[in-house]
Amino acid sequence: MRILFVAMPFSIHTVRWISQMNDTGWDLHLFPSMKFQPLHAEMRGVVYHENFYDNLYERVPGNTYSSPHMPYLSFVRNGLLKKIIRKFANTTGMDKSPADELAELIKKIRPDIIHSLETQHAGYLVAQAKKKVAGKFPFPVWVHSNWGIDLHFFGRLQKHIPLIREVLAGVNILLVEGKRDEMLARELGYQSKVQVFPSVGGGFHIPDGKPGKTSLRKKILVKGTQDIVRRGVVALRALERCADLLDEYEIILYSSNEITRAVAELFTGHTGKRITMLEGVDHAGMLQLNAEARINICVNISDGLPNAMLEAMLMGAFPIQSDTSLANEWIRSGETGILVPAEDPDVIEGAIREALLNDELVDKAAIANRQRISEQLEYKHIKASATDMYRNAAAFSS
Repeated sequence: MRILFVAMPFSIHTVRWISQMNDTGWDLHLFPSMKFQPLHAEMRGVVYHENFYDNLYERVPGNTYSSPHMPYLSFVRNGLLKKIIRKFANTTGMDKSPADELAELIKKIRPDIIHSLETQHAGYLVAQAKKKVAGKFPFPVWVHSNWGIDLHFFGRLQKHIPLIREVLAGVNILLVEGKRDEMLARELGYQSKVQVFPSVGGGFHIPDGKPGKTSLRKKILVKGTQDIVRRGVVALRALERCADLLDEYEIILYSSNEITRAVAELFTGHTGKRITMLEGVDHAGMLQLNAEARINICVNISDGLPNAMLEAMLMGAFPIQSDTSLANEWIRSGETGILVPAEDPDVIEGAIREALLNDELVDKAAIANRQRISEQLEYKHIKASATDMYRNAAAFSS
């Protein structure tokens, strides 16, 4: 079986999902959904169809590289020379759009399945490519993974609604993280098959034994981006109000940006409490941090099923998660976590205080959450479901 993935090449979610198929013997190809981005260092076992202008990055071992556009110049690695070539290509009309390159690649390798991971880059790109090959040859079975805010946020923006509808009209199998997103897809006109995969990156390897007493841990994790949907600043404001309880704890800000790093400095100035800022933590590192943390706080005005929450549940950190996500399909608020409005620091403060003062709450939640992840997100189980899905999809095309 030949599968062509269209996805963000730098994303750990892309790596984790594709790696489930590494021992199947299938022919796995990856086309980048975003330009000028490197291939993730942990990616293995794919034919990577890199953009010609992107191949300045160091190549990742364990993969085969191909340049669909200008393959005869793939040996060129000099950035200045590439700029000259690009200017010439633009001037003469030789340059091609990503959709043109993808359409030509589909025609060349004829995959059994094309799988787009994420909507606003990968899904839109595949929809454009599909229009370009219409009537020329049969299009492969199209599997599409909805990630995070793809439908819940962008599906409410007028600019994106027709683009999402176009994607959904062409998809044969839609993978969603929960029931809410299936409902949203149906409301946007989707009529074909839906399958639920709760984690966009696949399953988790479950540690042996119980997670240990969360109440003895002395770290607090805060997911710290502030942007159009993420509310790291609100989380920090709420935590600052709990300064009277923080003397024993190390506060760790991860996935931060310039805004939240500045707010963290103000936090220290107001409270005298320094915040540890972590950058570039890998998947294994995040699991270890959650194994050492009492609380993991993550608030956004829109989300899918947050990996931050799943990692916390697996490793015993008590999740404080915004109620604008799919967390309500996994957490019993007040028992196995606390769901909060993303923009209300008063309510979030109350949740933090409860999680810091109620030892019984966090210890019981850790046991229940580990059990839930073990039952529904164990690696081998999700891998088997994913490979079965592809086999059924391939049969659908024959």
